[in-house]
Amino acid sequence: MKLLMPGMKSSVAARLGLVFGAIIFFTISVSYVYLGGHLRDLFFQGLKNGLEKDLQLNRELLDQRPSDWDVLSNSDAWADNVGAALEVRVTVIAMDGKVIGDSYISADRLEFIENHRDRPEVQGALKTGLGESIRFSDTIGENMLYLAMPLGHQSPYAVLRFAKPLYDIRLLEEELRKGVEGALFWSLLLSLMFGGLTAVFLARPLKRIAMAAGNFVHGDYSERLPVARHDEIGQLSRAFNFMSDEMKRMDRQEEWYKAVIASIREAIIVIDPRGNIMLANPAACRLFNLEVANDLRGASRKVTHPQLLELFERVQKSQTPIVKEEILVKTGRGERVLRVSAVPVVKASYSEGTVFVLNDITRLRNLERIRRDFVSSVSHELRTPLTSIKGYTETLLEGAIDDREDALHFLGIILRESEQLTALVNDVLDLSKLESGKIDYKFRPVNLAEVVSRSIRLLGRALDEKAIDLRVQVPETLSPVYADREYLELVVRNLLDNAIKYVSDADGRIKISARQSNGMMRFEIEDNGVGIPQQDLGRVFERFYRVDKARSREIGGTGLGLSIVKHIVLAHNGHVEVHSRLNMGSIFTVTLPLASKEQQHNQV
Repeated sequence: MKLLMPGMKSSVAARLGLVFGAIIFFTISVSYVYLGGHLRDLFFQGLKNGLEKDLQLNRELLDQRPSDWDVLSNSDAWADNVGAALEVRVTVIAMDGKVIGDSYISADRLEFIENHRDRPEVQGALKTGLGESIRFSDTIGENMLYLAMPLGHQSPYAVLRFAKPLYDIRLLEEELRKGVEGALFWSLLLSLMFGGLTAVFLARPLKRIAMAAGNFVHGDYSERLPVARHDEIGQLSRAFNFMSDEMKRMDRQEEWYKAVIASIREAIIVIDPRGNIMLANPAACRLFNLEVANDLRGASRKVTHPQLLELFERVQKSQTPIVKEEILVKTGRGERVLRVSAVPVVKASYSEGTVFVLNDITRLRNLERIRRDFVSSVSHELRTPLTSIKGYTETLLEGAIDDREDALHFLGIILRESEQLTALVNDVLDLSKLESGKIDYKFRPVNLAEVVSRSIRLLGRALDEKAIDLRVQVPETLSPVYADREYLELVVRNLLDNAIKYVSDADGRIKISARQSNGMMRFEIEDNGVGIPQQDLGRVFERFYRVDKARSREIGGTGLGLSIVKHIVLAHNGHVEVHSRLNMGSIFTVTLPLASKEQQHNQV
């Protein structure tokens, strides 16, 4: 698009000449104002010099303190006489700041005047020999010039102050203003006429351009300016229209880029050569807790993560891309495993920054680790009972079956190992169903006391065999919990079975209690068993984790019971925790929500 058009018929410079004329007029006006101010300064300086000479003369005359000044009326009379002769205000101030004479104030009122010791002109006179001050006088209602000198060359005995109102200068300013107003009136009138004509010619197109520019700033690029003129304003209109079209195109592209970048799941960060973050998509902001504007541009934040800095420096130095390199980064969400690709942006052999694409593969790596651990744990758990079954079966086949006593012993071991395998397979299947999230829980109000009673009956044989002292404090009057009865029984049974396994055969004690508070049911199973070491408390709910692996296998544990409990409780919007001390027992606590009145009513 051609922006410069030849054959211009008129020039905006001629119109600007009128504006310059107005500027000249105002410049002259300012000169007049400056001249008035200069004359005022000259007049003020003459006034000050005359006042200072009068003050100096009287100071010489009062080199020695007059003996009759011991009487206040005499010193005040002297001030009155001098003030009337010189047409100034005369004030005599003792060294302690007390006024002992003033031409504007009668002698009988002097004692009521405030102390003048701290007046700036008095302080200046005592320090430098001449004090000066200009301030408003409440006595005459006018700004006054104050000059003061100390009396007495050898040892000052008082301060003499002369003051003169500045209304003479104000009168001079008024006379100057009257003269200037008359002289400038016609100039002002002519300047306004020419200024009005200039505004007519210039304001109309410029106003439209200004309005269009205002809309342009706020993102409205629809305004089109007429381009019929061939002067500078016409060129400006054509340039504006061209820029508007370009901004429309760029705005559409930016919206596309923003939509594309925002929809990408990978974190994208663009860094300039100084290490400042120039762009970050929402995924990167969530990953590194960055605060960015809606246009995806950061507030010049520096890259602070050591691994990213190392990658950035490596790319800057080698000018070669990094492809799918895995790093471990600490973020606000904990340690994350990132697969990083970094590409330098090079233009004319100079680096303009680096583009990072970071794919969070933490979940993938965790799943791989869980899968490996799960396969390893299941294989290990299966190998021991299968090896035992195989060994004893071979022993029976080799002839031990003929010895009834040994055969029964071996078959009993095979049966126990088979039961262990069955329990392990059932627990693995239960855990798999729980983790898949495909279980259709049938939530309804459930009486916890009934669930506890049923679990105790099912495990009654194990309780009787170890002669465990069981105490149950679960009142029937407790409000029902909102749960799936079948899976709630599984939770209670697993926790109770776990407590039974780890208490002593001699003096085992188990306490089951429950209480409700703030809409939640707190259910506890406490035992006096072997307890759990402090370092193992955080891992007891992991799959296949055993504190004492040898003892767990001996008593038939699969290592999955507590993991199943945790998954069920979380699915019920509850919480499970354990408190324990080694050789002092454990307390497992399950917190579940109570059924609301509406839920109980619907069930009825």
